[in-house]
Amino acid sequence: MALRTRSFGMTDVGRAREKNEDNYIHVPGEGLYIVADGMGGHASGRLASMLAVKHITEHMCITTREPNYTKTHPNHQQLPHQHHELTEAIRHANERIYIEALKDPRHEGMGTTVVVIKDPSDSDELILAHVGDSRVYRYRNSQLSQVTTDHSLLNHMLATGKLTPEEAENFPNKNVIFRALGLKDDVEVEITKTTKRAGDIYLMCSDGLTDLVEDWVIAEVLQGSSQDLQAAAQTLIRLANHNGGTDNITVMLVAYT
Repeated sequence: MALRTRSFGMTDVGRAREKNEDNYIHVPGEGLYIVADGMGGHASGRLASMLAVKHITEHMCITTREPNYTKTHPNHQQLPHQHHELTEAIRHANERIYIEALKDPRHEGMGTTVVVIKDPSDSDELILAHVGDSRVYRYRNSQLSQVTTDHSLLNHMLATGKLTPEEAENFPNKNVIFRALGLKDDVEVEITKTTKRAGDIYLMCSDGLTDLVEDWVIAEVLQGSSQDLQAAAQTLIRLANHNGGTDNITVMLVAYT
């Protein structure tokens, strides 16, 4: 029996920023959910995240269905078709952001994180793709687990042995991103797959939430508001603002019953 899907998304400027550089979209009919956290100052971060959401959505929902559609990026990793399709959409968005930055010196260096969930209608599998430090969590059986791994300088230095776990505790640049859309003419996209189950709630969010609200608190909120995704999202954003609201905060919840 097919699982029923519910989703809710919202974003908030926070208490310290003048503008909201986050963007998101959920297209339940297409099984497509996206959160992007822009960077670059002025209007650049907002533009970058908007372009990411726009081009990924258009590519997945329109471009791939055109009669003369041909892939522009080779599938060197031999990814399954739907995985490669999502990777190509994100790499296409990366190119558009990079080109826009070249056109206007005011947008030089703009970029954005992105996290995407694609839910194929004919499968129990969920495809997750991300670049940067926006995250996907899964709440299952009263347990919250982080599904994605941050593309941060901290994680890169840990992976390459340039930093020990003990040194990581006091690392001063924990929020420095090692990978983002728009910074180069191509980008490496990380693909993760998981299996959806009844009762699962997937949380997609920018670091404006996770920097200020601990995982155990997020789990408590999801447990208490599992039937009301809007209430859960509003509570999470309110908690982040209560704890300082130092960044824009975006929350997307996707639940299965």
